[in-house]
Amino acid sequence: MAMKYVIISLILFQSLSHSEGTISGNIIDKTNQLPLEGANISVVGTIKGVISDKNGDFLISELENGFYSISVSYMGYESKFVADIWVRDNAYEFLKIELNPAIINYEGVMVTQSYFSKTSVDQYNSISFNNDEIRRAPGSGQEISRILNALPSVASVGENRQDMLVRGGGPTENGFVIDNIHIPSISHFNTPDGRSNGPIGMINTEMVDDIEFFSNGFPAEFGNKLSSYGNISYRDGKKDSLAGNVSIGMGGAGSLIEGSLLHDVTFIGSYRRSYLDLISDAINAGGGLPSYDDLQGKLKYSPSHYDAFTILLVNGNSLYERKKEESISAGEDTYGNVKNKQNTIGLGHRHIWNQNAYSNTSISISKQNADATFYENQSDTISLSTNDIFRTFNARQINHIQFNKILSSAFGFEIQNRNLEYDFFLNNVNSKNDVLVTNLSSFMSIKSILFRKVLISIGSRFNWNDFEREILIAPRINVDFSFSKGWGNIIINSGRYYQNPPEKYLSVVEENNLESINTTQHSLTFEKLITSSTKFSMSVYEKKYNNAPMMERNQIFTDPTFLLDQLRTYRNIVSNGKAKTTGVELLFEKKRATNFYGLIGGTIYKSTYHDQLGVKRNRNNNYEYLFNIVGGYRPSSRWEISLRWSLFGGRPYTKIDLVNSNLDDEEVLFYNEFNRSRTPIYHNLFLRYERRKKMKYGNIITYIELWNAYNRKNIETYFWSREKQDILETAYFSFIPVGGVEIEF
Repeated sequence: MAMKYVIISLILFQSLSHSEGTISGNIIDKTNQLPLEGANISVVGTIKGVISDKNGDFLISELENGFYSISVSYMGYESKFVADIWVRDNAYEFLKIELNPAIINYEGVMVTQSYFSKTSVDQYNSISFNNDEIRRAPGSGQEISRILNALPSVASVGENRQDMLVRGGGPTENGFVIDNIHIPSISHFNTPDGRSNGPIGMINTEMVDDIEFFSNGFPAEFGNKLSSYGNISYRDGKKDSLAGNVSIGMGGAGSLIEGSLLHDVTFIGSYRRSYLDLISDAINAGGGLPSYDDLQGKLKYSPSHYDAFTILLVNGNSLYERKKEESISAGEDTYGNVKNKQNTIGLGHRHIWNQNAYSNTSISISKQNADATFYENQSDTISLSTNDIFRTFNARQINHIQFNKILSSAFGFEIQNRNLEYDFFLNNVNSKNDVLVTNLSSFMSIKSILFRKVLISIGSRFNWNDFEREILIAPRINVDFSFSKGWGNIIINSGRYYQNPPEKYLSVVEENNLESINTTQHSLTFEKLITSSTKFSMSVYEKKYNNAPMMERNQIFTDPTFLLDQLRTYRNIVSNGKAKTTGVELLFEKKRATNFYGLIGGTIYKSTYHDQLGVKRNRNNNYEYLFNIVGGYRPSSRWEISLRWSLFGGRPYTKIDLVNSNLDDEEVLFYNEFNRSRTPIYHNLFLRYERRKKMKYGNIITYIELWNAYNRKNIETYFWSREKQDILETAYFSFIPVGGVEIEF
């Protein structure tokens, strides 16, 4: 009997001490979303491999803890690498892998198995990030916008805010969808027009499977934006187990849970909350700290291979309060608070019609509340008060048809209804109004292979709105030419894009004679796959704006602002603004196939506009150059170190007339020199160290980040202080250590 207990104990000890995990997933045909039975899945660098079953599912077990790459192949389809798969005890990653039909096996054209998601059947060249790349990006705080800011096409307004500036465009020109459902904003502290006034993102990246980002033009299925689109996919909940995590960091705490309710129903959800507001009094912070909470969830019902129903919920609340004492000590003139709420609920349905066709349909409702109240320090009277309520209804359907191996099509429609109610008070002037805007759109694109080396996509989007009442045609073309012997690709992109003017302007123009803003964009890109994990690209582009909102000529002497860059409540708005951005971008990207990964990217560009007198001026975001270096080293599954160094030119600003500001008791600018001055050059270093450890019933992940590691003083802007009777400066974050702990179970 004693020997029996010894044997059992040894077996248990061995099972506990031997760290093993699994890789599982599902293989589907990208063209029709049906499962692929018999696909070969092998673990790179090992002899382990399996074949997918009739449902396209696979499971590779008995893997030691660590990071792996897998190779997926199937006869008649392009092979694919999937990297950064973290195998650990008590947790696993479920991979959704789409394979493309091998339609470009042309004579003389090399098709290389690659770690990059872009393939020969993609319509537009985009950049993708998977969950692990998002999680470990240095200096991002696991925020989507900060991750995208490392790309050469994306500029940042600084770490104080979440706004993105894509190829010279403003922060309102970018759109996002989650699982085919429109999201008004991905940031806390957002405004109804799409801007973010705070440093915190609303999307919990633990929920994200991957994000596909279009900055070099985007397909016709996306519309009503001018610069970029982010296509976010949320993870499905685990089918056969209950799992989750809890985390705590410098700014907040959160939890995530996922699993299945029934065999065909899965769920995943998360909740996060900041706690700095709870301890602000204890640490004597003066109430100048932001607070937030958010709730996100996804429920999926899959009764068969041919149908899948989803319910998506995205909710966020945020508050920033600046107390009077804090305002006075900083030399500012006002104190108060800003409150924001955003709620989106959406229903989605994917239906596979047959081997060659499928469709995605969704409807969603969003509501945004943005309230702000600020008081004068001297008199305690209200200087600014806003109350904005933004309701959006959106319905869209996208249909995909594969006619044969070289010809496919996508088409569909979108209905959008946007209602803005606002109450605005500034300097004893009150403005109340509401506006309802309806947009109807249809779109179509055709992709085909020509001459064995050319992938061409031709499409168009047809837009109608109830303030212009005419059809706006937005044609787009994308040509991808593949050189022989693996010398790379030349990609030509050209198209037109439309976006409604801000609803506030539509509400104050009595005749409703404002027009949709449009851009015409052209680009030429060279792309070369150096190795399976390394890619180089270079792009030259031009983007021209027409019909942008501007103030009438008789007002430009007081403020020649390009209104698309800086939303202000003005009347007498006309649609005659013109702008232009030209630039060159370079990107060298290394995926983590071995211990190293990284990205080097940079751009030189000009972004200007003409005021009503024809004077050429800098747009607010014309930094002129951007440069980023991102790199990481992961020798084992236990630890990893990474860094990011960013450099960009000074932000244009208008000098302040100190003498007249003091005389008039309000800030006065030299408008004849509008945006001719620049803040000092910005540069910053972010360092990150991450440690992972296996525990008995889970895994623990600890990390520390050093933001602005060498404590560079980067100037954000300048302002006139009534309290100080002088010009003061606002700086970005100084040196900040950021750390956190996450426990998986």
